Formats: sequence, structure tokens, C-alpha cells
Amino acid sequence: MEAAFAVLPGARAATTAAAPLRPQLAVASAPSAGPLVPVACGAANSVQGAGSALPLAAGAVVAALAWQRREHRAKAMRRAKVTARRAAAGATAPAEGREPGTTQRRSTATAVDIAPPEIDFDDGEQAAPKLKPKHDQFNWFKAWYPVHVIEIMDPGRPHKTQLLGMNIVIWNDGPTVDGKKQMGEWHVFEDACPHRQAPLSEGRIEDDGSLLCSYHAWRFNGEGECTSLPYSPEHLEEKHRCSCRAKCTAFPTRIEDGLLFVWPDASPKGHEECKTKDPPLIEELHDPELSKKWIKFPVNLRDLELGWDVFFENAMDPSHFLVAHHNITGNRYTDPKWFAMKPWRALDTEKGVAVRGIPGCFDFRPPCLVKNQQDGGVIFAIYNTPTSPGHCRHIGFLVLDTETIAGDSGVVDKDAVQLFTGPVPIWLQHLLTSFFLHQDAVLLHHQEQNFRDRGFIAQPESEVQFKDVSYTPTEVDIGSIQFRRWLRTRAGGGVPWKCDPTLPPRLMTNEKIFDVWGSHTKHCRYCTDAYNNINMLKNGAYGAAFAAALALPDGPERIAAGAVACGTGLALQKLADLFEVYEFNHQDNK
Repeated sequence: MEAAFAVLPGARAATTAAAPLRPQLAVASAPSAGPLVPVACGAANSVQGAGSALPLAAGAVVAALAWQRREHRAKAMRRAKVTARRAAAGATAPAEGREPGTTQRRSTATAVDIAPPEIDFDDGEQAAPKLKPKHDQFNWFKAWYPVHVIEIMDPGRPHKTQLLGMNIVIWNDGPTVDGKKQMGEWHVFEDACPHRQAPLSEGRIEDDGSLLCSYHAWRFNGEGECTSLPYSPEHLEEKHRCSCRAKCTAFPTRIEDGLLFVWPDASPKGHEECKTKDPPLIEELHDPELSKKWIKFPVNLRDLELGWDVFFENAMDPSHFLVAHHNITGNRYTDPKWFAMKPWRALDTEKGVAVRGIPGCFDFRPPCLVKNQQDGGVIFAIYNTPTSPGHCRHIGFLVLDTETIAGDSGVVDKDAVQLFTGPVPIWLQHLLTSFFLHQDAVLLHHQEQNFRDRGFIAQPESEVQFKDVSYTPTEVDIGSIQFRRWLRTRAGGGVPWKCDPTLPPRLMTNEKIFDVWGSHTKHCRYCTDAYNNINMLKNGAYGAAFAAALALPDGPERIAAGAVACGTGLALQKLADLFEVYEFNHQDNK
């Protein structure tokens, strides 16, 4: 005999018609009658049916309780993951008017069909189904990233930085001969000694070209192999040194256009895969014909207090040039006008996205380059590497077409170009970059923090999207919009950090944003040397003023000499200060 189950507030069984019924579970609500009691009812109300109801009732209790637990666990998932379940493989089409995975609730004491769950549950938390992306996703660990500029690094010292949240150290294995450092190969290791994880960036590069850990004097060659383990007994040292556990983690490296690129996968497979992919480059510098007329200069590096994503959102936005860089590249009061910007290349996982308009072409090439090519033979190569959440390393340079610049195109201000092509020392070119970068940096740091305050972060788990926290009704924003679309649909929504992904808190003062020493000077041998020389000249000027006061007789000559010397010293002090900090305020840029 087919049976049906009813869960009622009392012990009274529901009678049914004599016709056979399919198995059902009825749910009735009662104000206070105590626990719900399952009762079996058959096709007829008979003693024999009542007797058979007893074991069925016991089974119904277990089934009902299990159903309630399952329903309770699924309730939250149904609200948040309706779309996910519809797309899950094998999901059945929901009945009209019902969410998929829900049981059909009818009026009091009516039946509820029990459908098999679309998600498997265990005794703990339920597993959330994963949507299969519509597009291939960019692999952040199968790409090249520029981490430093070769010509500005001191080869006699290790240099620390970060990449995708990983601490790394850069060093050169050239030996020192007759007191002079010879140029060897550049290497990038994880910044941790395999002995007890002390930072190798605090180590030394010895005369034989090995990297020495300053903690216990272990030494390593360019392959990461331990070459000296001084605390081992002589008969065991070779065995200890040759252990795979004594080897540093060494990343693949490559030098292009004067930049040191790193492949962030140090596995044996990563060392092979990196040979099959080129870093994003400016092709005009590598074409045998074009390279004859295109020249590159200068290369600058800056660590910024803002995230990788907001930097590239900014780099793909030509309209901010006229306003944020008032008095440098535009006039905020007279220049802002509508202009056409259109997609130039569709979104592509590996090729990125490009837009084009009157200001030129803005071409984002994952994961680290925006090539801004303008009419008149000018290319801005804007590199940017994600170092850690809320921080990035910017490397940029200018590429000029000498034939077009020499002509009468009228597009490029030739006098401005002379600032970069003329006899201007490298350290001065680097200093001038602060005037430009700091105008953006102060805006972008706080923009990123405002995004976070409104729930948007460039991470896969962010439920708030860029379009939810921005209003972009005109096409001048198409570059920024297309970059954000690429990041969301082709790159997992954000950088998969190898560290705590939490965005650092907002800086309550702008002092760190305008720090030049920590963000550039200490990383650049040209600027460090210039800073030391300027301070020497400053001290000499003050010494000359003191000497003039002592040696010259009273009179206008002593006053004039002392004034000139003091004025020179003060001017040199102002210049030296620019290597430490350069503060900028948009309110004062009139």
C-alpha cells in the first residue's frame, strides 16, 4: 500500500481518499501544540492501516528533521546564489514562480514535494558552487613584470622590492677586482634565506660575487645554490650545502629595454614556460627598421602609495591630463571639452584592450604596460607592477620618432621635448617627474580608499562593482571603463596576492604620498650620488660664508661675499630637499 506522511501539531491523522496517493510530506503550522508529530495515513482509515503507520511514523520523524536541517542550511544559499545554481551543471529547470532548489510551500497541512538537492551538503558548511568563467582568465603568475631599471641600480648592493605580495631581492653576481665591481648577471631571489628565513636583502655581495646572508654567513651563487655553510663540520659541509633545502628560491629573469623583468613562478615548470612568452614591449624599439629613428629616454622609477588597478584606470584616462596636470599638460579652465574616444581593440585575455581618440591610442597590455601613442611621433611607455595591496611600482619612459619631431608637424612642443633630449642630467629629469606624478598620486590614493569605503575592492570576492561606485555617462571615460571590464571578466576581478589582500588604511596625512627618498632616491644611484654631491656643495657654501666673515675686512666686500655664499647654500638646501620630499597641493596650483 502506498503511504503518505503528514506532520501535524497533534496526534490526529489526516484521512485521505481511498484512491492511491503518491508519497508526500505535509507541513502544518500550529501556535503551541508542541513538537510536530508525523503520522502515517493510508489509502483507507483501518486498523490494519493504523498498525502499519507506527514504523512509518518513526521514519517520518527522521526524514522531517533531516529535511528541516537541510532547508535551514540551504536558505541563505538560495538567496545569495540563485544565479550560480541556475548555471551549475545538471541543475533542473525550476517550476514557474519558484527559485531553483526551493521546496514548494502550500497552505497549512498541504503537501510539499521533496526534490533532490542541487548542491551536495556535508555535516559541516555547505560547499558553494563555482561558476565556470565565460572567458579564459589571465594567469597572473605566467607573465613578465618589470621590477627595476638596470642603469639606476648599484650592482654592489642587494635591492629589495615586492611582486604580487612576494618579498624579493635583486642582486648582481659580478666579482670585485682591484676594488672595482665588475658587472655580472642580475638575479632575483625570494627575500628569505633557506636557513632561518632571514632577509637576504640585508645581506652583502662579497668580492667573489656571492650573496652572503648577514645572519649566519651562508653564501649563495646566482643559481641559488649554497656555496658556503661555515657552521657545518668540514666532513659534512658539502652534504649540507648540496641539500635541496639549502637552496634559495630563484625566479626567472630577463632584461629588455633596460628593464629587469621577473617571471613570478620559480618552479622548474615556470623556468621552462617563461621561454615561450615575451614581456610587453614597445615594438618600435625592436623593429629593425623603426628602431633606426625611434629613441628612448629617460627611464624613471617610482614606488607609489596606490593600487595597481587605480593606477592603470588613471593611465587609460586621457581626460584627466587637462585638469589634474594643470599648468603642465593643460589648463583646467579652458581645455576640458568633449572629445570622441572609441574602443580600438576588443577585450582579450592576453592582449588586454585599447581605445583611441583625439589624444591618441591608449593600449593596455597585460599585466604591466599602457602604451600611449600620440600623433607627432611621441610614445609614452607607462609600466606598472603590482607590488602589494595599495602599492605599485611605476616605471616610465618616453619614446620619440626623431624624423617626426624634427619636422613641422606642429603637434609636439619642440621646446618641451628639449627638456628630455637636451643636455639635462638624469637626476634632474628624475626630480622633474615628481612634479607630474604627485599631482596624480594624491588623488588616486584617496580615490582607492573611497572605493573601499563604498564596498568596492579589486578582488574576486567583491560583490560591489566599479559601475556601482562611479558615474561615467560620457565616452571620454571609455578607456577606464574598458580596463575595469577586462579586470573583472578576463582576470578574476583583481590581483591574486601572495600575501594578506587587505588594503592598508587611508593615510591621514599626505607626507608618505609625497615621499621622494623612499619611493625613488634610495633606489637610484644617479639621484643618490647627486644628493650627496649637492649636500657637499651646500656645506662648502656655508663654510665659504663663515670663512669670508673671518678673513675679509669689514666692508661691502665681506657682506657681499657672505651673502652670496649663504644664498648659494640655501639654494642648494632647497634643491637637496627635493630628493627627500616634494609636496603638492591642487588648491595652490592656480
